[in-house]
Amino acid sequence: MTQLASVTRLLSRLGKKPNIAPTPSRLVYQENKLRVLGYTAAIPRGRRRSVPVLIVNSLINKYYILDLTPGKSFVAYLAGQGIPTYMIDWGVPDAGDARLTLSDHVNRYLHHALEAVCADARVEQAALIGYCMGGTLALMYTALHPALVRGLALLATPVDFNNNAILNLWTRREYFDVDKLVDAFGNPPEQLLQSAFMMMKPTKNITKYVDLLQNADNEDFVETFLAFDYWVNDVVSLPGETFRQFIKWCCQENQLVQGKLKLGRRTVKLAQITVPLLNVVANHDDVVPRASSEALMSLVGSREKELLAVNGGHHGLSIGQSAVEVVWPQMTQWIKQL
Repeated sequence: MTQLASVTRLLSRLGKKPNIAPTPSRLVYQENKLRVLGYTAAIPRGRRRSVPVLIVNSLINKYYILDLTPGKSFVAYLAGQGIPTYMIDWGVPDAGDARLTLSDHVNRYLHHALEAVCADARVEQAALIGYCMGGTLALMYTALHPALVRGLALLATPVDFNNNAILNLWTRREYFDVDKLVDAFGNPPEQLLQSAFMMMKPTKNITKYVDLLQNADNEDFVETFLAFDYWVNDVVSLPGETFRQFIKWCCQENQLVQGKLKLGRRTVKLAQITVPLLNVVANHDDVVPRASSEALMSLVGSREKELLAVNGGHHGLSIGQSAVEVVWPQMTQWIKQL
């Protein structure tokens, strides 16, 4: 195909919905907006059945970043390796969800989701895989409710918020009055959340299309680009009270690493986490700096703990070359050894 033909074909695909979330799934559990999706695992040959995993996504952005497109689907890879795989879709909150708290998400929704996974897989425990903010929620849950957790794997998970990453600077108390925002809007406007991430690299919003044109004849690049761009713009908010608490308690007061964060009547103590831990970080993550995630290693009580650092940025851990070639295979091996 000539360069002109490649560009013409590319232009015809712009604005159309790409093939996102392609892996077949079934509904395992539903509560309010939350859904737990199950993915059929390949039958292992000559090996014991693997521990099932529940992927805990961030409350910001849609769940299908880990099932983005064919060939760039973490859930498809895990299921193909014989691992019973489940994933949380937090759904799209509305005005009626504005008063949901962090405790609601951790102590109620996540607990019920994990109970449903264990019941569906007919096991007593499952492993948690937390991605970004979802990893922070999984950390909180494991510290408070370890009974159902066989192991904990984290991808680009913010833990220590005392750093100069641009998002942490923007959310500091002296620059950002989260009370005024939540009191005025309830759930923070989706456009506000999206613009904050876009402003981190404002010129990239233009230059990325130059990259796309230069790779118009690379079908893998084009398919991944279009799917990722669709995901970036498929914005979703999160419950206002949860947003308020996370910004105050984590971003502004750094309570998690200090052992002061309370959910309900209990305090989250990271030292109480003793399950096997795999902590995956990206060396060039500008959303969650490596140091923010790496700080966890000295805070947990786990005897079996491993830090896996790979090249790339934040989304390189979910859909990049580092994910496909390094993170997915090594995490699969880690899960099979639980």
